[in-house]
Amino acid sequence: MERRLRELDWLDQTYGMGTYAPAPPRKPSRASGVVALIVLGAVTTSAVFAMQPGIFPDRVHELLGTSPERLLPARDIPTGPGEFSFMATQPDSDEPVGYNPCQVIEVAVNPEGAPDDHQELVETAMARTSDATGLQFELVGTTQDRDFENMSMDDPVLVMWSDETEAPDLAGDIAGVGGSYRVSPFGGGRERYVTGFVILDVEAYDRMRSGAIRQAVVDHEFGHLVGLGHVEDPRQLMHERGGFTTEYGDGDLTGLAELGAIEC
Repeated sequence: MERRLRELDWLDQTYGMGTYAPAPPRKPSRASGVVALIVLGAVTTSAVFAMQPGIFPDRVHELLGTSPERLLPARDIPTGPGEFSFMATQPDSDEPVGYNPCQVIEVAVNPEGAPDDHQELVETAMARTSDATGLQFELVGTTQDRDFENMSMDDPVLVMWSDETEAPDLAGDIAGVGGSYRVSPFGGGRERYVTGFVILDVEAYDRMRSGAIRQAVVDHEFGHLVGLGHVEDPRQLMHERGGFTTEYGDGDLTGLAELGAIEC
């Protein structure tokens, strides 16, 4: 898979990102750092689960561990001029595929190879993404699981640090990959994300010195996790080539609010 390195200069708080477009399902993103190039993770969405036909709605809630009520209030949709995009939309619709706002999104961290501040990085990304979406995250602890390619629909979101030997998409200057798996009901119906993963590159984090950049990488990946795609607007954290922010921009916040506003 061909990868093109795009060098970016850093001045003060400027933040550069980039991406390449490989064959599905993964699209790693890139970011440059003050000392060395850092690559941001990308989203992966794969329709690998399917709901059984003929299940009544109450039974679906029981199987998925959901409730018929939102856990947190839906966020007001901002009206700023920034761009946003979704990783996937419902068939024949502009409605985004997202997580169920009536279900807790459980997150587990594999600490092997992770930096000392990994828990703070993950908890901050969870809090910021929850604030922007109205989705409720819960850190359920640590795990020894590393099999991000064979997850079941009741697994918590997996966050881990790795290298290109274990996760080939981290080859070169890719600092992380991430994404979510979605349920595709038989006979039609609304697709929904049910679990996913965020994988950060061990060596990239060893080179990063800026706390804001270290956090921005994880935040960017959580944006992908819940369904945001890349944009060309450099004011957004989800910019695909070279942004100028380490926090969600107004376009990011609009997209995140829409992702959290879908029905249960």
